[in-house]
Amino acid sequence: MPTVAEVVAQTLKAYGTEKFFCFMGGDHEFWYALQDAGIELINCRSEAGAVYMADGYARVSGKPGYVYGQRGPGVSNVAGALADGWWAKSPVISLTSSIPMDVRDRFEYQEMDGLPLHVGVTKWNKTVSTPERAGAMVRAAIRQATGAPPGPVHLEIPADMLTAEASEKEIYRDENLGHVNSRRVTPDLEQLRKALEILLGAEKPLIVAGKGVVISEAWDELTRFSEKYSIPVATSLGGKGAISEMNDLAVGVIGRNSRRVGNDTVRASDAILAIGTRLGGLATHRWHLPFGEKRLMHIDPDPQILGHNVRTEVSVVGDAKLALTAALEMGANVKRHAGAHAWAERIKKDILAWRANAEEVYKTRSEDGVHPAAIAAALRKVMGPKDIVGADTGAHGGWVGGLFPVEAGKTMVRANGSLGWIFPGAMGAALAAPDRRVVAWTGDGGMLYHISEYETALRCNIPIVAVVLNNACLASEYHTQKRKKRVVKEILDYRDVNFAAVAQAFGAYGVRVTETAQLEDAMRDALKSGMPALIDVVTSKEAQSPSANFDATRLV
Repeated sequence: MPTVAEVVAQTLKAYGTEKFFCFMGGDHEFWYALQDAGIELINCRSEAGAVYMADGYARVSGKPGYVYGQRGPGVSNVAGALADGWWAKSPVISLTSSIPMDVRDRFEYQEMDGLPLHVGVTKWNKTVSTPERAGAMVRAAIRQATGAPPGPVHLEIPADMLTAEASEKEIYRDENLGHVNSRRVTPDLEQLRKALEILLGAEKPLIVAGKGVVISEAWDELTRFSEKYSIPVATSLGGKGAISEMNDLAVGVIGRNSRRVGNDTVRASDAILAIGTRLGGLATHRWHLPFGEKRLMHIDPDPQILGHNVRTEVSVVGDAKLALTAALEMGANVKRHAGAHAWAERIKKDILAWRANAEEVYKTRSEDGVHPAAIAAALRKVMGPKDIVGADTGAHGGWVGGLFPVEAGKTMVRANGSLGWIFPGAMGAALAAPDRRVVAWTGDGGMLYHISEYETALRCNIPIVAVVLNNACLASEYHTQKRKKRVVKEILDYRDVNFAAVAQAFGAYGVRVTETAQLEDAMRDALKSGMPALIDVVTSKEAQSPSANFDATRLV
């Protein structure tokens, strides 16, 4: 008879699982079983680092990213790091152990109830209650994590149950399951037709694409639809990659961390088709963008978000790829507004004018360090079109979201709110796409969270490149306090850490940049090194990121 540990490992293998992320602590039978099943163990330097790697891996691969937490503090550390995956709808599976059943409620060492810790950050949260249900519960966890919409789940296994006989008769994989797009939601064609009649009949139509388009891998269908009917496309920050930002109809990111031309296009439009976006606070700049004043159509596989934030004229429950495929065929029979062509040409000119202005921004750099816009410009020159850029939260989302254009596809990963997420998250992305180079953009505040994972990158041969904007300050908060006319240096300013030297001490490639002219060569050398690398850029503290919070003073 196989043990529960063996059934779990073999079931994961049946679903094509290649990697399992962890910060190992006890439960040795589980590690033996995973190794015997041929699953690579990525042992990280903290539970949070492991969660973030699993998360980045899941977002790029579309398959579950598995992470382990040992009973007690290990479980609490895993749960505490799941928020970013929850916000991003990432199929992360937290697979944790718990106190053996025979010593529960007796004040055993590290006793803690792990299920309540996971309540706010998972869509499904269960325990393997009997050995006979081990395989079924793993399949259920995968089904839930990759469902529509996807999201983190938690499955707890009592430690003593790992060695129990499972009496599993057959190890198998559910048909058509194991990827976020395995089971797509078919849209209602009549509702879709109504949405198209409004969109194509509008004088100033606009498409707003969110992360759901990227999750659905619908970028080709969106691009064909946009070009066929000459409809401009804006994206949320999470929706970067829904269309190539080099496309003449791509107005770029809207909302708080955005391009000015993007927000201006939303304001000027008269009908909006929102696809795969929750129209939340970031995408709408805390609902200051006037979506409620437009004729709004909304497509998403999650019916709970349709009409939740903004009154919606037509709601379509459905997968983005299936809906856009049907719309391409259906739209040929829908009458267009006579003024729509002029609107599209106007927006194309606005986009070209914005690009010309954006290219000049860094040349007005502050004297206190390299301008982040110059970093974005140099990085775009050295990175290939299919390489992946990662952005940390805060101002970094603004710099990369606004000034670093990406091609269509999964070409960007970002922290959805967890400072420091991007370094281990980008490592996970690199493991999911070993044929593509990955660069993580962060600051000195974010880098110190998980710089220990350079040891993991070196040990596991993950050639991640981190670009650290080092201004010895939490610059996002600094600019907020400047606006409030009271700056509290004690909670903003740090020592000037030489991050390049720290990376070198780990054995990684490290270089410090103090002048704009050094950027391109430093980046090329780091990427060519083929090893984990860090570029420490002494950056302007005074430069203000592209953000609608600073519309009165923003340059782009």
